[in-house]
Amino acid sequence: MEPVLTLKIKGIEAGILDKMVNRGLFNTKAEAIRSALIKYAIDLKLLEREDIWAKIEEYPRRKVTPEQLIDDLEMLENED
Repeated sequence: MEPVLTLKIKGIEAGILDKMVNRGLFNTKAEAIRSALIKYAIDLKLLEREDIWAKIEEYPRRKVTPEQLIDDLEMLENED
């Protein structure tokens, strides 16, 4: 079972999270917090960048043709 946390974030931290999401760096505040935790662990030498990339490379890739990717991107651009 994975732990679930409830955080109250105020002040400068709340503003930073809002900017990260509003600028499109992350889809959600939770995603930004998870990423910040990984970055902090790397900075503290608790994790190695190579280990993170190895995990990313293990993740199954989406099988998409270049043409389908172009169509998907055009569809997203036209949603606005």
